[in-house]
Amino acid sequence: MSLNGDQGSRREQSRIRDLVLSNSVAIGLSSDWSLNLRVPLVARWQNYDRGGTDREQGIGDVTTLVKWRFFRDDDGPLNTTRIALLGGMETRTGDNPFTNDAYNPILGIAATKIMGRHGLNGHLQWTFTTDGAPDPILPGMSTADVFRCNGAYLYRLSPAEFTAATSGGAWYAMIEANGVYETNGDHELLLAPGVMYEARTWVFELSVQLPVWREIDHRAKTEYVVIAGVRIAL
Repeated sequence: MSLNGDQGSRREQSRIRDLVLSNSVAIGLSSDWSLNLRVPLVARWQNYDRGGTDREQGIGDVTTLVKWRFFRDDDGPLNTTRIALLGGMETRTGDNPFTNDAYNPILGIAATKIMGRHGLNGHLQWTFTTDGAPDPILPGMSTADVFRCNGAYLYRLSPAEFTAATSGGAWYAMIEANGVYETNGDHELLLAPGVMYEARTWVFELSVQLPVWREIDHRAKTEYVVIAGVRIAL
């Protein structure tokens, strides 16, 4: 992730590079209930325009979410529509400058629809921020509440015909939109084209997130984000 900290005097202006290893575990509690735990490990390089580089590493906010899938309609071997409610908490680790000194409740809703070679995903989430960092870098690190709106479209490139019983894996092209609005007025929209390979027990995805619209006054601006991820089903 690359951020532009261009506020303040020239001596304070900088470029920030974050390498984030986002570790997530999802545990199925029942057919419709699951628990998700996310712990990000962050390495940061901050290069100042006046010269010099600061290097830090630490642990970001720990996020715990409970998901309840209250609607499911399977109208084919692969075709499905699913909707779930989300609730949880962002919990401080105290590892500054990577977390807030706060415990922030989260509410959200997520939906998925698969139609043959096409897939749609949507996600709305509100985070109630109870405290903030003095020098916020990312959304939610100030005292503002955060509304996130995410949507994605996937198209199966190969194979053209796919069955869970006979196909070993599939390639997808995808485009994702990620919107963030904060109650202090900051807002931005990022688009992320990418590819994904889905095997029977694991998934690999690669995308590049780029800003297309923003108005940021209270934190660093996102320049670009490179996302590479692996998910394993046990």
